[in-house]
Amino acid sequence: MATFIGIGCMSGSSLDGLDMCCVEFTGDVCSDLWGYRILCAQTVPYTAEWSAKLKNAAKLSGADLIKLHVEYGLFIGKNVSEFIENNNLENVQFVASHGHSVFHQPSDGFTFQLGDGQTTSTQLSVPFVCDFRSKDVCLGGQGAPLVPCGERFLFTNNEMCVNLGGIANIGIKGHKGYDISSCNIILNRLAAQKDSKLLFDKDGNIARSGKIVNEVLERLNNLSYFKLPPPKSLWRDYIEKEIYPLLNVKENKVEDLLRTCTEHVAFKVAEACIKAKELVPNVSVPSVLFTGGGALNKFLLELIHEKLDGRGFEVEQADEDTINFKEALIFAFIGLRCLLGEENVFREITGSSSDTISGSIHRPLTSGAVKPISLLNKR
Repeated sequence: MATFIGIGCMSGSSLDGLDMCCVEFTGDVCSDLWGYRILCAQTVPYTAEWSAKLKNAAKLSGADLIKLHVEYGLFIGKNVSEFIENNNLENVQFVASHGHSVFHQPSDGFTFQLGDGQTTSTQLSVPFVCDFRSKDVCLGGQGAPLVPCGERFLFTNNEMCVNLGGIANIGIKGHKGYDISSCNIILNRLAAQKDSKLLFDKDGNIARSGKIVNEVLERLNNLSYFKLPPPKSLWRDYIEKEIYPLLNVKENKVEDLLRTCTEHVAFKVAEACIKAKELVPNVSVPSVLFTGGGALNKFLLELIHEKLDGRGFEVEQADEDTINFKEALIFAFIGLRCLLGEENVFREITGSSSDTISGSIHRPLTSGAVKPISLLNKR
């Protein structure tokens, strides 16, 4: 058995901040049996300035986008360095980051996550790994979702893992997975339209006070995306073109649109779980784990529970660190597998032509005091 300590970083489409999670992984490379323990975790909230920069990144010119790519890489590096120092994390061996997605268009053969790796590495004394999606997209895959690629090793007790983040996605025994629907990206946007000071609808209370707009709900539930078979992935450009125009606050009250969208998300998540049950036929009562910011939305969870009630599911209550930092945890593990030279992105999940060892490795500025993971440390 071997032990590795690393930090995973995640910035999601909901723009709530940079998640950093320091994890101790224990496992055997030969048998590929792994466990983990979260040592500490933190979210650095984005300032209004950074939120605006990230939100508008896709509209920048080429030169300005490259400039922001470098700036955000420095932002990640400095915050991780402070995280290490403030928590006295002396034994960290590597850092891995998802970056912040600006473009994700696998049908056109490209994806782009903000955060220049070479720039980030100048702030660190250990290897830094990033850019986990590009190779898979190049091989014809969706490059998403990647979280199920880590779930197959770290969450083996759950038949299904549902992440209620900016976009909701599902992993099925770590062997199948896809993006289900938009989630916090639309709920948070509507909450801010109700009150510009709100970052989200706390506990779903605004949504709870509203009424379903049946016409909007029907159009949401019948979007073209839901007719596509997995593997498939959803991104902001589709949401902006197909969903935002349906959420007109001049025609409907914000609380009614929030109620409608919460109902939509709950319906699609429950539908995905019910369909996924067919893929685990030998388990009579599959376990479902809900994580991500939406798992703290009490009203959303109530609606999902109602729709799964009597369908033969065991819904597991995750601890708060797992709810908030599971994606950062997973990207730390995907980064570790890259450094160990082990496959970390799988074609049966993404639809690419091959399993891959994905990720770009950036060496630290100097060798530092911490011994880096050897790329030859394999079976």
